[in-house]
Amino acid sequence: MSLKSERRGIHVDQSELLCKKGCGYYGNPAWQGFCSKCWREEYHKARQKQIQEDWELAERLQREEEEAFASSQSSQGAQSLTFSKFEEKKTNEKTRKVTTVKKFFSASSRVGSKKGNFRILF
Repeated sequence: MSLKSERRGIHVDQSELLCKKGCGYYGNPAWQGFCSKCWREEYHKARQKQIQEDWELAERLQREEEEAFASSQSSQGAQSLTFSKFEEKKTNEKTRKVTTVKKFFSASSRVGSKKGNFRILF
């Protein structure tokens, strides 16, 4: 038997085991082919990038929320103004009705105070 036929298993070239960044250390499949040092650097860069993106998103959402709040406040102010006008109109209308009713009764009481205008028939 030859020596080659007895060797079984997976043959991996040493260059395939080296770190993907080419630093000269050996990589690890658990670290996506990076060595521990390069993995920490890559992980740190990716984490900082994610933190920056999250921060920018939070700032954008905060601005949008503030703009929405400001626009809702201005529309509530307009609604309040409209409601105030409604209240004023309602009060004026009620006052006018009361005045009209008072005039009606006061005019009839003056006419009724004259003697001989009313007859009682049985």
